Amino acid sequence: MKKDYQRCLDKLASTAPETKSALIRSLLPGIEAALNSGKRLKAIWEALREEGQQMSYHSFHKTASRSRKVKKPTATSILGKQPNLLRHEVCGKQKLKESKSATRWQI
Repeated sequence: MKKDYQRCLDKLASTAPETKSALIRSLLPGIEAALNSGKRLKAIWEALREEGQQMSYHSFHKTASRSRKVKKPTATSILGKQPNLLRHEVCGKQKLKESKSATRWQI
């Protein structure tokens, strides 16, 4: 008897999010599109409230901000997780800088 685990997971993923924060994360591409078109976050929140979304503006703002930050790459992810080093391009020359001290090295 073969079980279809993938179909089960697909079915689960297609249902509505169970938490408000998961709902905001699922709507994030649309939220970002509205922001990029010049809409304010408060106007987006008001539009979602009119559709029945029940979340305070403070919670919506925090959740949307945190979700948008997660998508952005961090210095360590760009560098391949090298601890305590940040790379900077300065006039075509790369510099490494220790993140907790003022020591700099030329490459």
